[in-house]
Amino acid sequence: MSDESLNRKCELLSKEPEIRFAGFLDMMGNLVVGSFSDGIKPLKNEDERKKMFIEAVLRIRTRQDFDDNLGPVEYAAARRKNVVTFTFLYDDKVLFISAEPNVDIDKTAQKIMNLCS
Repeated sequence: MSDESLNRKCELLSKEPEIRFAGFLDMMGNLVVGSFSDGIKPLKNEDERKKMFIEAVLRIRTRQDFDDNLGPVEYAAARRKNVVTFTFLYDDKVLFISAEPNVDIDKTAQKIMNLCS
């Protein structure tokens, strides 16, 4: 999938009111495309975000060890005090989303999957 196509998906996701950030990461944790939604102030600086992206990719790669027995992970979510983060494996990229802390995780994950299908 082209970077332009991935960027269009990020732009579409960023229009959703509960989404703070949408981006696609390569398998090294580098941000390929993505940005914060309009008016959103990042909670982490660029170096901290890079660490968070690398950790997200490592978690996805580790989970893949169990795909044969348990099936692939559809998504992973973490609810924190100030934000909810989601990761989705998307071809050879990882879709990383941060959302407002009060979201319904399952409904939001389903919405993201529908918007990206």
